[in-house]
Amino acid sequence: MGDDPIAQVRAFLAEHDPDVLAAVADVDRDLIGNMLELSPMERLHRAVQTAYELDAMAASLRAARSVT
Repeated sequence: MGDDPIAQVRAFLAEHDPDVLAAVADVDRDLIGNMLELSPMERLHRAVQTAYELDAMAASLRAARSVT
């Protein structure tokens, strides 16, 4: 499996709780379908908003790490 944490989690769930993997796949399909119903401009707007939120979270994590 290597160092890929996602692969490790998938392998664990496949062995111990495969229903969780199936549920995640269903949610992924629903989210993709919902996004495709939006206009291209709305999808772009949401992607930009998500990028800003991720940047803010990363900055917060960096600040927290520099304090400790």
